[in-house]
Amino acid sequence: MELLSLQLIQGLVQDPHLSRVASRFHLGQSALSKKLQSIEEEIGIKLFDRRGPRGLEPTPAAKEIAGLSEQVLTAWNAGMERVKRHQDQPTHFGIVGPQVFMREVVLPWWISIAPRFPELSLETHISGLSKVSFELVQAGMDVGILEHKEDLEDFICKPIFTETWGVVAHPKATVNLEISETLKRLSWGTLSSQNNPVAEWLVRRQKMPPPRYHLYWNDMPSLVTWITETASAASVLPLHSCQAALDKKRVQFISLGKDSQRILYMAYRQNHPHKKLIQQLLEIKK
Repeated sequence: MELLSLQLIQGLVQDPHLSRVASRFHLGQSALSKKLQSIEEEIGIKLFDRRGPRGLEPTPAAKEIAGLSEQVLTAWNAGMERVKRHQDQPTHFGIVGPQVFMREVVLPWWISIAPRFPELSLETHISGLSKVSFELVQAGMDVGILEHKEDLEDFICKPIFTETWGVVAHPKATVNLEISETLKRLSWGTLSSQNNPVAEWLVRRQKMPPPRYHLYWNDMPSLVTWITETASAASVLPLHSCQAALDKKRVQFISLGKDSQRILYMAYRQNHPHKKLIQQLLEIKK
């Protein structure tokens, strides 16, 4: 049954005068009468008794259908309002970025901000490389967190967060970035042999000798826990990845000096529909 049919039944139950209801729905009286007859034939139920000049008398079936029609039409109208709103503010938001940043910054941010966007669902993807992040944005994700600023056609790329990197070590470990012997005595751990910040920061940027060996961990919490429990343990990590352990004095953090700062950038399409959420992301703590 069409929505118009439900509206007509509801209208005629409320006001059983063909001429007035026909005028409300911009129909001729004859056209409304034929439509009503077609509805009764379709459902096989008599809805109205014809009372001549006195108009129509709704049957109990018509009154029941009118009650159901009100529920259906109310739900339909509410749904259409949501659809119209979602054209300007969709209900899905996808973001892709580096593992540590996504876990330690984006997810806590989302937990705090989610009540302001009750109809919005968040989808996150982990990417270790800025190029991969951008490719996922091009493929349909809303936002990509990049490790380098890029000039992207039809995209806006703005700084979102400044990471501070340093050596994270057990509180009892002796760490002096100017004395390589103290670094050689440490047991170095990291997350990946391919994307290795220990080699990136200590060897290439600080011009220090490579550590004697590495331990590779599957996830950040396990790596930080290993450092807190092993007197000689150390790694090179961003400050936000170990802030909780640092606050409890379970680790020490030694900044890498001039090479400690790394700016992350957020890439998103111009005229993005999630304007309010984009602004909230840009105001994330630095």
